Amino acid sequence: MAVVGDLVLLGIAFLIAPAIAEYANLRKKAEKGFNFIGAAGLLFLFAGVFGTELIPASLAEFLGNVYLREIFYGVGAFFALIGAVYGAWDILTKK
Repeated sequence: MAVVGDLVLLGIAFLIAPAIAEYANLRKKAEKGFNFIGAAGLLFLFAGVFGTELIPASLAEFLGNVYLREIFYGVGAFFALIGAVYGAWDILTKK
């Protein structure tokens, strides 16, 4: 499992990637893939938040702080994988 600070940085990197792709004119070729990558960035940020003190202790205990972090991390990793596959496929097959 990744450390909380690493998850926040990973989320920011995944949110910056579609912006850089837009600047490089790649996003038009693989819109669906970059949408998944951006969603993965949001999920990684959510996973990072559940490991910090931003959520009150009583709410964190109620929601199962560790379990929610791992769920968001797992779903984010899945979205990142799907986004990478869609993006690579679209960029390599479109002319």
